[in-house]
Amino acid sequence: MVRLRSGRGAVIRRLDHPWVYSQAIDSASDEAREGVLSPLLSGDTQETLGWGFYSPDSLIGFRFVSRGETPPAPAWLEERLRVALELRRRLAIPSDAFRLVNSEGDGLPGLIVDVYNRTTLLRPLIRGMEGQAERIVAVLRTLLPDNNVYLRRDEIAARKEGLRLPTGYLHGSGEASEIIREGECLFRVDLARGQKTGFYLDQRDNRLLLRGLARELRVLNLFAYTGAFALQGAGGGAREVVSVESSAAAVDLSRENQSLNPQVIGCTFEWVQGDAFDYLERCGRFDLIVVDPPPFARRRSEVQGALRGYAALNRLAAVRLSPGGLMMSFSCSSAVTEELMLGVLRGALRDAGREAQVLQRLHAAPDHPVLLGHPEGEYLKGWLLRVR
Repeated sequence: MVRLRSGRGAVIRRLDHPWVYSQAIDSASDEAREGVLSPLLSGDTQETLGWGFYSPDSLIGFRFVSRGETPPAPAWLEERLRVALELRRRLAIPSDAFRLVNSEGDGLPGLIVDVYNRTTLLRPLIRGMEGQAERIVAVLRTLLPDNNVYLRRDEIAARKEGLRLPTGYLHGSGEASEIIREGECLFRVDLARGQKTGFYLDQRDNRLLLRGLARELRVLNLFAYTGAFALQGAGGGAREVVSVESSAAAVDLSRENQSLNPQVIGCTFEWVQGDAFDYLERCGRFDLIVVDPPPFARRRSEVQGALRGYAALNRLAAVRLSPGGLMMSFSCSSAVTEELMLGVLRGALRDAGREAQVLQRLHAAPDHPVLLGHPEGEYLKGWLLRVR
């Protein structure tokens, strides 16, 4: 069991949030420390507030699986996985790659499951979910019987949570690589070494939006990773796409992805290995710029530095836009709120001497659901701007 400090139970009950922070927790049993599904007790009344997983060395000390005194049904895990797949099938996703489980958003805290064509990738982020791996694999083999199952170890979570399972196949075999289709484009995904789980599935709808905007435009794709925005822009008729990426391995994979799409003709590609800030200091004008940096802040103590970085980046990008040009600007830092990021964009455009219209608010694709009471889950924030 996990016991709250005195006076914290009423707050936890009122907030209806899927997390309990470690400073609110008084004590935990040995079983809870080992990742066993455990009750959360009020420190005052001994009332059971819910059931979930304890993380002794994390800022997030407890993650709810269910609320109330009664433990979740024995088949809770199996049922939630089944419901998650049913939802994705109803979404009519234009790809054979999608997020099957988005942690708290699907009632499966500390678990990410992504489907890449014929491989289902499992990524446990807490000890409690790693302990459920055998059950998860059994369900996935039933739901997606033609797929291999691959575990991708998250090294940051592993150190914090004491995770034990290594990266590798839990069912089937392969070379830790898949070719996926997104819309009309193909991409190779490196399951073992790629960022996140190998591909930024959350940006799918935004890439397809860019495809519809790119005809005859000169496009700049900053922090390009393996070129997904670039290929979709070219597929939409862009006359030129320049992609800037610091990783040599990612640039090599971008060129491979270009070769997988011989149908994309009439577009000039340039793959630049280098720093996005440096490139913006010396480049010419573009009609559409994608600003999609990695998270500049992973914790609240880094927010102020992150805001300065976002401000400088977006100011430089705005300067390089042609009059009436479009900018897709993103932050994937959960610690940076939408309000803070909007303030950054306003200041960056003002400092660049430009005005902007907001054409569309951009989000993660709908296969990344977020609980209404869990704003931290909506980490990806973006805006489509027309800059005058």
